[in-house]
Amino acid sequence: MTKLIEANHVSIAYGRLDAVQDVSFHIENNDFLAIVGPNGSGKTTLMKAILGLVPIQKGSIIRADSISQQDIGYLPQASFLGDKHFPATVKEIIATGLREQPLLGLSKANEKAIRQVSGLLDIKHLLNKKIGHLSGGQHQRVLMARALVKSPKILILDEPTSALDPKIREDFYTLIHHLHAHEQVSIVLISHDLQSVNQYAKNILYLDQKLIYFGSTDYICSSQSLIKQLGAQAVKSLCQVPDHEHYINS
Repeated sequence: MTKLIEANHVSIAYGRLDAVQDVSFHIENNDFLAIVGPNGSGKTTLMKAILGLVPIQKGSIIRADSISQQDIGYLPQASFLGDKHFPATVKEIIATGLREQPLLGLSKANEKAIRQVSGLLDIKHLLNKKIGHLSGGQHQRVLMARALVKSPKILILDEPTSALDPKIREDFYTLIHHLHAHEQVSIVLISHDLQSVNQYAKNILYLDQKLIYFGSTDYICSSQSLIKQLGAQAVKSLCQVPDHEHYINS
């Protein structure tokens, strides 16, 4: 698989506080990488470094020649666009994600891109609705459309389902899976929803400031040494192992 982004021995600090220490991993073409770990483990900070939003103290982050900043879509954690009086429409919000911001109105190409992404996410009927009048699930789809309207090759999602109820959460994961399987978008998902991670992710980056594990989802569920390191309960949730079953020694 072609590596789109490669991080080598990356360390990040806020003042004297180490946030990420000596972490190496990569994002492949058509990857589905889940980033998991406890609160405060550096997951969001690491992704912000990938996006160029925070500096790194040591190491390197290398992008393939085919990947520019515009090729990375980002749905940040706890995104919110305003209350019920916020004046922008869904269409206007999606347009803010275009590769080039129009000065004199949307071009035909921009209009087409907005129609296509809103159709893909089943929100075309909401384009003229005010953003503040949407449900939680609709709101999240609009944010996703804003991230996708520029046709990114990589989509980074930071806890995208944390505020959604179970049914909407399931629909959202189905949508993410569709983007990965049918639109060939590489997905990077930060999540505490370990069971969904197991269901959809190809690879896992387990972070606790330092790198605990990076590799296939299958291996983490069968390695006795990793089970001891991560804790049986965490791996049980991740691997969906019933209480009466035992792990296999690696």
